Amino acid sequence: MALFLLAAAPGVSAQEPPLPPGAPGEPTAGEADVPDDEAPGPAPGATVLTLEQVVTLALERNYAILEQADSVAAAGYRVGVARSQFYPRLTPRYTQGTEGAAFGFEAAQRLPWTGGSLEATGNFLTNPDSGTPVTRSAGGQLVLRQPLLRGAGPNATFYDLTNSRRARQAQERNFELGRQRLAVQAIAAFYNVIAQRELLNVARSSLKRSESLRKASDARLKVGLASKLDVFRAELQAAQTEDAMVRSQAALETALEQMRSLLAMPPHEPVEPQAIALEGSPTGEIEPLEILVAKARENRLEIQEARDQVDDARRTLSLTKQNLLPQLDAVFGLTRLGSGPSFGGAWSAGDTQSTFAFTTSYPLERSADRANKAVAELDLAARQRALEQREQDVEAEVRQAVRELLRIRKSVDLQRQAVDVAAQQRRLATLRYERGLASNFDVVDAEGSLVLARSALVSLLASYKVAEVELKRVTGELDVAKEWSP
Repeated sequence: MALFLLAAAPGVSAQEPPLPPGAPGEPTAGEADVPDDEAPGPAPGATVLTLEQVVTLALERNYAILEQADSVAAAGYRVGVARSQFYPRLTPRYTQGTEGAAFGFEAAQRLPWTGGSLEATGNFLTNPDSGTPVTRSAGGQLVLRQPLLRGAGPNATFYDLTNSRRARQAQERNFELGRQRLAVQAIAAFYNVIAQRELLNVARSSLKRSESLRKASDARLKVGLASKLDVFRAELQAAQTEDAMVRSQAALETALEQMRSLLAMPPHEPVEPQAIALEGSPTGEIEPLEILVAKARENRLEIQEARDQVDDARRTLSLTKQNLLPQLDAVFGLTRLGSGPSFGGAWSAGDTQSTFAFTTSYPLERSADRANKAVAELDLAARQRALEQREQDVEAEVRQAVRELLRIRKSVDLQRQAVDVAAQQRRLATLRYERGLASNFDVVDAEGSLVLARSALVSLLASYKVAEVELKRVTGELDVAKEWSP
């Protein structure tokens, strides 16, 4: 009798006769290993979006990208304001008093390239109470002023206009960079939802297996083939698995709301990604690192902007050096003034005089100009250092993106093997438990390992999809307008 009880005790190595077929609670092969190869799809009635549609809608509707587009438009208006300084300016005037009426105009034109200016004025006076036949007077003046040292040349002439154009270009580059980052975020949000669906399915399948194990443990306890500890262990695992499924469901809802937020949609909007399976091994050749780094240095908008900022600093330094020169201008003027009974007669009777002169000035106190030159030299050195730092940062980003992509590839292969081993381990543990060769401790432990392995594989496959796009972004080859045209 003692030997029989010892052989019947669970967890010992002696073989225990299995329950007869059809015994209550005996787990079948399907219950022991429920597959989780089909991920749940979108909710019924939801608007289903493809990956391309998600990215396109994000580029069209995202609030942050629309704000950047407004900044580009505002920079364009400022370019128009800077360009207007080269348009003709005409100012009419009129005066009515006790001595008569006077009207005239002032016109000015800034000359491009040379830095000169052209000014014209006209004055017409009427005095009917003068008591003489001469009641009208007319006069005009034309003055051309051309700087020869300070303020001469295209750099000084177009400095403000060039700065405004550069500011617009910087805003356009920031806008394009924002579109690239938004595209990566939208892709990450899309695959995050897909991954959460897969993880929810993994948790749901694990819950089915845990419930099956709990029922089997209860049945074996009733016939004396399991201990109460086995039942408690199975119930604890079922409770923990159900909690994991609840957390997976909450994570899925959060991922959906985050995706909708990128699309500028309310959190409750019934919009979901289409159902796709995360399967297959990551393949494809990756170009050599040196080629990728060279592409990034050539294509990255951040480096292009840093180079242009160095050129901006050089322009500013050149202007500050020019501002230290004396003010030397060549001035040519024409003046005509006459009186008569009518404006036409007054203008015909007028005399024309021409003048040509050189004017110069040089303030003795030049502290501000010298300080501006010193600051411009410091700014140029800082911009050059920033360019070098940006190139190093870009190279580091490329290296990190390549390492991440290769790491995920290797991890996917290793994790697939881990999934196979964990599945075999669980089948063996279940078989041993069904035959009474062990307690359900090994089944519970194997179930946890299987869930972890499958969850890790799902996360890796989703991360690889995002890492591929991230590599294109850091190398400057992500053409948002070409791949996803709004």
